[in-house]
Order: sequence, then structure tokens, then C-alpha cells
Amino acid sequence: MKGNIKWLLLIPVLAVALGLGYLIPTKLLSNDNSSGGTSTDQQQSPALQVQLSDIQDRITAYEALLQRNPGDLDALRGLGDSYLEEGQAQGENNQTNDSYRSYKNAVDQYRKYLAIKPDFVEVRIDMGLSYSYLQMIDISLRELNACVTAAPDNQRAWHSLGWVEYNGAGNLAAAKDAWQKSYDLNPSTPIGQESKSFLDQFSGQSLAVPGTGTP
Repeated sequence: MKGNIKWLLLIPVLAVALGLGYLIPTKLLSNDNSSGGTSTDQQQSPALQVQLSDIQDRITAYEALLQRNPGDLDALRGLGDSYLEEGQAQGENNQTNDSYRSYKNAVDQYRKYLAIKPDFVEVRIDMGLSYSYLQMIDISLRELNACVTAAPDNQRAWHSLGWVEYNGAGNLAAAKDAWQKSYDLNPSTPIGQESKSFLDQFSGQSLAVPGTGTP
């Protein structure tokens, strides 16, 4: 299930990077790590090497922008998003230690952003997800619950909360409740449809009419 929703969770990541003139390779992201070691370049596929090189180029570019203007919000978010994507790519290649380092770097940039603009929910969602990839589930849930409290109409916040409740905390009931709220907000969006697919998967039957809150 993890690989099925990462592209939805990272839609704002793609939008920011494209808006700043950077191209992100199309991929489905996964956080499945089976070992704690770091693979060498020789063990990486050519496609992964190209992907990581592209991400590193963007990280360097964002860092240069921030050297000139440490308060550049677009650059802070872009840098955080790039580290988050780097962590995902490293995780795909079983570079667990490297991926954790990248997720920690992502959190650091998101925290800097939120210190300037604390009410921007999309960045807090990404920070919450980064904490979940660091296995800091309590903090991840705290941040994502803050998101749905501050922005109860944010579909991505509910969808992400459901994902962490299930994959991180193992709380299927809470996950289903969050996915139902996500679906009810707008059943026709890709995120709404993804929430529906999870609810159908775990309920074994179609969803109720939107707004009922029950499968």
C-alpha cells in the first residue's frame, strides 16, 4: 500500500519544484527498507543514479538561494521537498542510513519554514510525513492531527493522517476514520479516490454515500 499513495502525498512537492523551474523525474515512491546498509554507486541502477544526481543538483541550487536569502520561503520548502524525495529514493535502494539522514534534513528545512510561516498547512503535512519515515510516529501524528484541526477541509491532511495511523501506528480504525473524512470532502479527486480504495480494501465492500461517515 505504501507505494500506491506516495505520489499523492507529494503532489505539493512536485508543484513547488516545477514552479521554481526544476524537473522532478516521474516515479512511484516507496519507503520499504529491508536493510540498514548503504549501497554503493555500482549497486545502484542507472536510473536511480540519474535520479539522485538530479535531486542533488536541486539541493545545491536551493542552498545557493538560501545563502543569498536565508528567509526565502520557496527555497526553504523546495530544499525540504528535495531532501524528502532523496530519502524516498535512497529507501528504494535500501540505503536506510542515508535515507534517514535525508529525512532529518527535510524536517530541519520544514521547521525553518514554519518558524517564519507557522500556519502553512501543506508544509506541516510534509514535515509530519518526514517524521513518520524517521519512525517518529508520535510526533508525526501530533503534527498531522494539528493539520486536520487547523484545516479540517484539507483532504491531503486527512489522507496523510490515515496513512500514518495505519502504516506507522497500526491503528486501522483511526486510519479508516481519517480516510472516510478525506473521501467525504471530495470523492472525485485522485486523493479522494485513493482514500476510497483503502476503505474498500479494508471493509470488503463499497463505501457508503459520502457524508455518512460509515463504510
